[in-house]
Amino acid sequence: MTNLKFANIVLNDLSSNTQNCNGLYYLSNKVVVPEEDGSFLLTEKGEYDFTTYFNSLSVHKLEMYTRATSFYLHIEVSGNSESEVERTYADNFSHSSQFSGDIVKISPSDSWQEYNIPIHPGENDIVEGFTIRTAANGIRIKNCYWSLEVNGKIEPVKLALITPTFKKENYIEKNISYLKSTLFKDPIAKKAHFFVIDNGRTLDPALIDDNYISVIPNPNVGGSGGFARGMLEVLKNKTNFTHVLLMDDDVSLCAESIKRTINLISILKPEWQRSFISGAMLNFDIKDMQREDVGWVTPQGGCISQKPILRMTLTEDLVLNETLEPSEEMKKNTYAAWWYCAMPVKIIEENGLPLPIFVRGDDAEYGFRAKPKFITMNSICTWHKDFPTKYSAVIDRYYTLRNTLCAQLATGFAPHSNFMAPLCGAVDLELHKFGYTNATFALEALEDFFRGPNFLANPALNKKRFDQLWRDAEKFVDLDELQKQVNEIPELKKQGFNVRDLTRQIIDKDKPRSRREEKIDRYFVNKQHILQTNGEGFAVIPANGWTFPAGIIREKKYLVLVDWFNQKGCIRVKDVKKYEEISKRYKTDLHYYKTHLDYLKRIWRTGGKELTTPEFWEQYLAKAAKLY
Repeated sequence: MTNLKFANIVLNDLSSNTQNCNGLYYLSNKVVVPEEDGSFLLTEKGEYDFTTYFNSLSVHKLEMYTRATSFYLHIEVSGNSESEVERTYADNFSHSSQFSGDIVKISPSDSWQEYNIPIHPGENDIVEGFTIRTAANGIRIKNCYWSLEVNGKIEPVKLALITPTFKKENYIEKNISYLKSTLFKDPIAKKAHFFVIDNGRTLDPALIDDNYISVIPNPNVGGSGGFARGMLEVLKNKTNFTHVLLMDDDVSLCAESIKRTINLISILKPEWQRSFISGAMLNFDIKDMQREDVGWVTPQGGCISQKPILRMTLTEDLVLNETLEPSEEMKKNTYAAWWYCAMPVKIIEENGLPLPIFVRGDDAEYGFRAKPKFITMNSICTWHKDFPTKYSAVIDRYYTLRNTLCAQLATGFAPHSNFMAPLCGAVDLELHKFGYTNATFALEALEDFFRGPNFLANPALNKKRFDQLWRDAEKFVDLDELQKQVNEIPELKKQGFNVRDLTRQIIDKDKPRSRREEKIDRYFVNKQHILQTNGEGFAVIPANGWTFPAGIIREKKYLVLVDWFNQKGCIRVKDVKKYEEISKRYKTDLHYYKTHLDYLKRIWRTGGKELTTPEFWEQYLAKAAKLY
């Protein structure tokens, strides 16, 4: 048997991302205060429950994935009053931590006392925890951690952290500084190296590079190109690295999650050693809200979470997160998102690199291609801005739609999903909402898919498209400028429209339609098809791309789009001529798709897989470097 210090008990995080969310660490109506010497003061008499997201031990998952045979809690205590530690747990039916009756008494002492407490999980326990009870003020704790006894040896691990970044210095410089002060000051630092792939070439490697961090200048080839470059760096040093950890740049990291990832990899059972470890995405603004830890591709072509939104300060959600079993359909279509995904280097050697699709879908496609098992665990996570707050029509109407079509035929990604359905749905929705530019983006996605793998393989063509998309995208302005634009439209000014009078209720509201009205709108496309009118009046609607306030936009001439979260907006105007042009193009494209599908399958099948080889990527990056 081998002993492994597996997980530290953490009570604050230097990233400061979980300030005001103590419930991720401990549950109490009392306060825990960090001291200068690294210890923590339990300030008042009472109970402090550590059966939490970061400080409970996921015994159910550890017994499933690893060779762990025994579990221990190490705790060091100092204080001049009596206290006690009781083992707690949660099982499938727990909505709060359960007391086990296994209690260790702590005698008063001004000196530090060490306790190694054996933990004996019940047969149905999902997580183990502990509660400290103090009889008076002034108890201090330090150097607390969970340790495991493991059957067999601890496998060697060298983890390459890979983060592509493009002109997001506020995020990446903060993460670099944070890791330097946490992960790379820990003894585990020798098992990790951080590759920052600088697609914007705005970082100074001389100011950042050290023994643990390397900044690699790279052309702007998107997330997929950044991850590919990082993988190439790892493959060049494959004798040094066993695993990679792929992470987004616009995230807030947790060093303890990375440490636990390294430890977890080192003790996996043989049947789990080729797995992807999929870290959860917690909400950057609502710290305990988990959006996703593994996703799946639906038959309708959507990429969604396998789990509902969970609040990780709730015991019942800690349990559900560890026990929820996906359906068989989900299992066949699972992926791990690359905001936090660890995988063996052997997988990359065998399956190649991502497709050159710039952004969106590279992670889902790679998961299908590699066909791994997926590991998730409470406390392995990162914080990410919620997707609804960062909607981009360029990303969602072009890259997402194009990439899924390309990936499906190039590598066999999600063969039973219908990726034409979301594309057609996007075009129809945008036309109803006078989003003519966005509808055009969707058609350009389809037409670039028609161009075959040679289009993706050409960085000059991709740069040209990228520049055109951002040049043509709708320009959202701040609310004061939006008011100026409103005042220049007599119809709106006459009605006394004031942006500052808007509320979320007004922005999000809709009104019901009769069945007859629904049929009329569906057929005449909001009076743009056959029965054509210029419309009159205006409606205020949300700026995101997925809402369809069909009742409130009926027969309007102007739509005022408002992004209340980012406090920006724009104005759309009904244009029957533009509708006719796009509609004609749409029908032509659909006809081409139906009549040339066999041809498209053939050219993508023949040339698609070449786009994932290291040799291709070396040439692609060299060509792209000359363009930027």
